[in-house]
Amino acid sequence: MAARGPGEQGVNAPQAAGKAILVIDDQPIARSTLRRQLEYYGFAVLEGATAIEGLRLFYQERARIGLVLLDLGLPDLSGEETFARLRKLDPQVKVALCSEEAATEVKAQEAFQGALGVIKKPVRTDRLLAVVRKALG
Repeated sequence: MAARGPGEQGVNAPQAAGKAILVIDDQPIARSTLRRQLEYYGFAVLEGATAIEGLRLFYQERARIGLVLLDLGLPDLSGEETFARLRKLDPQVKVALCSEEAATEVKAQEAFQGALGVIKKPVRTDRLLAVVRKALG
């Protein structure tokens, strides 16, 4: 079942609650798609096109970031290294991983212990909202 817009019957979209979502993905189309999906449901979105840019944004804006959506295929730092650096900046950071790999393969990697989950690309709106709901309540 496809997710419907805000206020339409059948959607259980989480409330924005004033927290922004940081999307770290090097693919412009993926970032744009995630941003549009999230903004449609009322979320503020910050975007990082590289791991370094995403880490800088997180460092500067972490008080207002409620969730990080981290692509694991970034060219400048590995997904493992980026995740570890986010956790070093804030051990309580909520991170959902985005990957073209099967979720079970990613979840099995010890480096990602503490991640909220894995969203398989291409990202479906219902799966995205489920992860956001888990992170932001």
